[in-house]
Amino acid sequence: MAGGVGRVARMAAGLLLAGLTACGGPAPTPLQSQYQREAERALRYRARGELPRALAACQESLRWAEIADDRPGMLTQELNIGDLALALGDWALAERSFQRAQSMAAALSDATGALRARLGLAQISLRQGRFDEARLAFQQASDEARGRDVAAEVVALNGLGLTYRALGETSAGGAALAEAESLARAHGDWRLLAATLANRAALALRAGEVESAERSLEEAVDLDRAVENLPGLAHDLLLLAQVRRQQGRAPAAQELARRARVILQHTGQHPRPSGAAESPATGSVNPGARLRRAGLKSAKRNGSSN
Repeated sequence: MAGGVGRVARMAAGLLLAGLTACGGPAPTPLQSQYQREAERALRYRARGELPRALAACQESLRWAEIADDRPGMLTQELNIGDLALALGDWALAERSFQRAQSMAAALSDATGALRARLGLAQISLRQGRFDEARLAFQQASDEARGRDVAAEVVALNGLGLTYRALGETSAGGAALAEAESLARAHGDWRLLAATLANRAALALRAGEVESAERSLEEAVDLDRAVENLPGLAHDLLLLAQVRRQQGRAPAAQELARRARVILQHTGQHPRPSGAAESPATGSVNPGARLRRAGLKSAKRNGSSN
């Protein structure tokens, strides 16, 4: 009888320990839960390409992180706000967010966050025409990321390529983008590869290399469509419309532009002037960042891009 009671006691103790193990630590606090809900909502909006709603959710998540004095959470959301503000063309908001993120990353000794903030600020310098400043920032970021963070290195090389292009150094720009493409392919990051291909296509179009631009853009369209990167897809379609116009295929160009406008109305973006290159990081019609690592689908091919 005593032995039976002992066995029951041991079993009960084992179940209790198993239950404690399954809990995986203390439950999140109310403020942490609110922060997480808003962060998850922002991710859902961003995955669907609803960028203004994603921005608003990130700002709300930042508010809760500030209330809880959660510095890592504040850093994450400042970076996300900077990314989205870039994608939506709000340079002032993007610059403020990246500057705050840079200071927070330094205080937290977060090297990855600091690198991402510097890349965001470099993109702003590029878009505002401060080309020497942008070139130095992108080169420093590329050197820092080399061998340590492939995605950041690809972004920095794209930035260098676009900066060299703006400075009229076409050969240097092409070399930087070729290196970025090779790294993106080896890394298997289809979004960054699509962005790089679109930037290479813009460079080829400027040089009158229409067939080369067409090949790059058709692959970029397939990749962005497969991973449902709507801002990138809209930009690809607008560039491909330029190719079709240069080929004398006006109806096809008009249809591609119409498809791009449908996507842009959904994402809350606006097309840049004809011939404008893509952001170094996002593959978006308006500049933005694409350093955040997201779960990507396989890069299957989905038919002809027309």
